[in-house]
Amino acid sequence: MEKYRSEIRKSNIKLIILFISTIILSLIIITNYKIYHTEIKKSNELEKKLVDLVKNKDQNNERIEKIQEEINELNNIDNTIKDTKENVFKLATVLENKIINHETNYKIAYLTFDDGPYYLTNKVLDTLKEKGIKATFFTIGLDKDICYDNPNASCYDTYKKIVEGGHTIANHTYSHGINRGLYSSSSSFIYQLQLQQDLIENRTGTKTNIMRFPGGSGTARVRCPDYNNILTELKNRHYGWVDWTAADGDGGYLVSYDLGWNNFTSTINEDIEVVLFHDYNNVTASLLPHAIDYLENKNYILLPLFYESIKVNK
Repeated sequence: MEKYRSEIRKSNIKLIILFISTIILSLIIITNYKIYHTEIKKSNELEKKLVDLVKNKDQNNERIEKIQEEINELNNIDNTIKDTKENVFKLATVLENKIINHETNYKIAYLTFDDGPYYLTNKVLDTLKEKGIKATFFTIGLDKDICYDNPNASCYDTYKKIVEGGHTIANHTYSHGINRGLYSSSSSFIYQLQLQQDLIENRTGTKTNIMRFPGGSGTARVRCPDYNNILTELKNRHYGWVDWTAADGDGGYLVSYDLGWNNFTSTINEDIEVVLFHDYNNVTASLLPHAIDYLENKNYILLPLFYESIKVNK
């Protein structure tokens, strides 16, 4: 009997040990499962992060490539403008010859603006843009750090705006100082021409080889004792010069729109016109859109000046 009881106790102990072992094993399994589950979750999160990182890398690479393309386009914009202008000028040369030989009913008008840039030049540029017209701006440089017609603005910024608009930027000497020694000698004139040439290049990154004498070539001829030396030096520098054939009279005191309009329309009578305006005059700014319509209705094609044009003296 005692032996039997002993066997039962041993059996119960084994069962207790087994039970405890089972509980411990279960706890271990549960704990490991939790750890495993946590690690799996971490792994999945890491995998997702890795996938997102790869996607973002691809997206970033695409963005970088797109930005680089845009940078390249910006870097090439000057070349694009230059190539476009050259093509237009080639066609304009052909058209000029056809007009001279009476082989076409089309005519040409070159709109030109002297003495700027001014703050009002921005309004002129806006009108030209709205009308899809390219013009020529004969610029000066003296005191353009502050706009004469708006002391709160700098007119130096407008140089680049003219070029970026596809217009021809040209030289009108740095000071326009007709009564301040500009024409005292050929060397004084060329000095002023070079100053403005440097300013244009520094402000726009482009060069010009077209100029207009302040007051016109007639004033230069009368005022400068060695005028012929100026012409020789201009040729040596591959510069051409331009006068004008039509104007609205805004270089003086233009008292009204009607007077400006009458001056303008009464001087339009040639097949190839060079129209003189000034981009400081409010009457001209108001008249300009109507002048463009008037010329186009009379079969004029409006173009910017270029060195090879027959209107450019060389």
